Amino acid sequence: MVIDCVVVGAGPAGLAASSSLSGLGIEHVVLERARSGETWRTQRWDSLHINNPAFMNTMLGAQDPDTYLTRQEVVQRLEELASRAPVLTGVDVVGLARLDDRWLLRTSGGQLQARTIVVASGGENVPRVPALAGRLPDRIMQRYAATYRKPSDLPEGAVLVVGSAQSGTQISEDLLAAGRRVWLATCPVGRASAKYRGRDTLRWLDEAGFFEHRPEDLPDPRLVQAVPALRAPLGHDISLQLLSNAGATLTGRLVAGQGETLAFDDSTAANIAYGNHAAADIRGMIDAHIQAHGLSAPAAEPDPGELPIEIDPPRQLHLRNAGIGSVIWCTGYTGAFHWLGEGLTDAAGAPLRQGAASPAPGIWFIGLRWLIHRTSGNFIGFPRDAEVIANCVRSFLRARVS
Repeated sequence: MVIDCVVVGAGPAGLAASSSLSGLGIEHVVLERARSGETWRTQRWDSLHINNPAFMNTMLGAQDPDTYLTRQEVVQRLEELASRAPVLTGVDVVGLARLDDRWLLRTSGGQLQARTIVVASGGENVPRVPALAGRLPDRIMQRYAATYRKPSDLPEGAVLVVGSAQSGTQISEDLLAAGRRVWLATCPVGRASAKYRGRDTLRWLDEAGFFEHRPEDLPDPRLVQAVPALRAPLGHDISLQLLSNAGATLTGRLVAGQGETLAFDDSTAANIAYGNHAAADIRGMIDAHIQAHGLSAPAAEPDPGELPIEIDPPRQLHLRNAGIGSVIWCTGYTGAFHWLGEGLTDAAGAPLRQGAASPAPGIWFIGLRWLIHRTSGNFIGFPRDAEVIANCVRSFLRARVS
């Protein structure tokens, strides 16, 4: 039997793809190595909320537009979506080969032939493991953003959080709220104020078309590699300055270490400035939108995250002397695309693609950052991209028939 389309992965992107394929009447099956939404089940900390309000997450069903769903609520809603989709769980795809005019998928449950494939296995579910992790003392408990759950799971003492992007800052907040001493090794990450000129900043940006930007719209193509701007859940502000005021000790980027001694660069002030500059750029974009459309809005208010703080970041840190018993690596993720085989991935293991399409006929990707739009990597973008990809699948299948 040859099926028209196989979707690999039953996370939110894969379920969005399945919904669009069903809407076009395309025969398909969704293969999931574990359970639907597995990454949300096993790679998120207990207190996590989605950092975008519900108006950006409509694929997850009806909810108050200003709601910030919890991790468990996301899992429950993904389960509901999966219950309406042709999902086969516990089926791991381990290899792919071309077979005449179709694709042969080798899976843990046997072989399957498909005319088209939508790869939805995710680009952010394999933690990046820095080499420094292997040089720390055995007494240090090491966790990643994907394996951290709650402060009480960690040994007593201070915690070093490495990386100040979305996961690092939110986990730092979680630890500080539990009364833990936190050292935060920072990096250059933009941020956005929670509110500006009387409205949620994200609503302004949505109205201004910010989320519709395509890679080709950017003034510098390298911007697609930039870490997304910080945005805290539940409508509050987050910045390195606010974390410092809450008790975190900021350092520069972690650059070296052996045993109990770690070394940092002197980028702390520059990383703070980077966040401030990004926040100012976003405010300027909103101001320009308001002016261009003659909109009525309150006057601009001060940025709550841009606080004057005094810092004296250390260049070296002795873990035992600082009372640090655990390190949480918030150093990013990659995906597992090895099963695609030679010729479909680059030297780093990332999938080769032009937009959503693979160079191989009949294969598309969904769920990766900047796939088609700025929002391709999150809930607001999954259904939009899924519609585009489902239409590509339909056109491909029709061309084969004709």
